[in-house]
Formats: sequence, structure tokens, C-alpha cells
Amino acid sequence: MESNEIRKQTVLRIYGVDNIAKLPEIQARRAATYDRKRAMLRYEKPAICYTVDGYALQLYRLNKDVADSWLDQYHPLKHCPGTVIALGLVKDDIIYCMMTFKKSRNKQYVAELSRMWVLPEYHVIGGYARLSQEASNFGIYNIVAYVNVLFEDVKDYEAIGMKYVNDIQRTKWWVKGKDMISDASRRQAKKSKQDMLDAGYESKYDCGQKVYVYT
Repeated sequence: MESNEIRKQTVLRIYGVDNIAKLPEIQARRAATYDRKRAMLRYEKPAICYTVDGYALQLYRLNKDVADSWLDQYHPLKHCPGTVIALGLVKDDIIYCMMTFKKSRNKQYVAELSRMWVLPEYHVIGGYARLSQEASNFGIYNIVAYVNVLFEDVKDYEAIGMKYVNDIQRTKWWVKGKDMISDASRRQAKKSKQDMLDAGYESKYDCGQKVYVYT
């Protein structure tokens, strides 16, 4: 057995993981160091002005173009390409709550819950639960979701039965007031970091994404 494999087996036997970097206390220490060295963005719970009963709304399978347009207007990350099913709760042509699904990029899962959102300033009682049940009726199962904790509350995913798996990478953003541009979008627009600074933006990092699954 190679020395690297022997080391892994020893660490696994002692600590229960094959790499001590995976230990929660080590990850927490690294995260704290990361936060101290970088300007960070934090989740802010949105203001709620109105409450509606999700079971009093009509449930529709939405046209992809309609769903994309709604998300582009209200979701901070806009729509997610590749939507195969979009479900919404509607009344008087107003969409109050939406879920969209796409084929999972990870072959371990069948579908990806790509967007889950409520009309700003609204709380839709039972909205996500009703949409997730309808997704099951469509045969959607073995689902993964990548939750950006800068914009979303993980409790919403836990409330519909999804389970936390692990964290993945943080994202760098360029921020000017309420205007936010991801570093990936900055590169796609062929703007340099100096261009962003000259335009009055400053760079900050979010708290990464959390992977949730429903099997």
C-alpha cells in the first residue's frame, strides 16, 4: 500500500475522515480566517408586507418563456438556462411563487431544483410545499439544489424535506450600492478589475453555496 493511502487510512481510523481538512472544526477555523481577510456579503431576510394562502392560488405548469421573464425580473440571479419544468402559483395573472427544474449536471441526481422564489414583499403560506408536491406528481425525484446563501434561506429547502450535504465554493462579486455583478459576468463582459474600480465598484465575497438533496 502506498504511503499516501496508508496515511489516509490512519486518519480515517482516528478521525473518521480521510483528510483532517474535512473536520468541522478545521473547516470552521478556515472559514473564520477567510472572513477576516476578505470583505464579505451576508444574507438579509427580505421585508414582508403581504401574506397570501398558497392553497388559495391556482397551480400552473408555466411556459418556459413566461417563467424566464418572471425570474429575470424578480430573482437576483435571473433565470437558470435549461429549465424543463416550471411550476407557479397564480391569481389574476400574477405569479406569486415559482419553482423551476432542469436536468442535473451531476449524474448522481435526476433533476436540479434550479430556482425557488416568491414575489418580493410577499409570504406565500404553504407555497413551496404545494409546488414541491406537484413536482413529485410530475415524476421529479432524486433532486439536488445548489443554494446561494447570499440570496436564499436554507430553511425554505429544509421545510420541503431537502437535506444538507455539503458546502461548495464562494463567489466573488462586484458591488456598487444595490448593483451587483458576479466576477464571472465581469470577465464575460471583458472588463478588467481596474475598469470595475474606476466605475465605483468594490469586490466582496458571498458565503458560498450549500448543496441540498431530496431522494
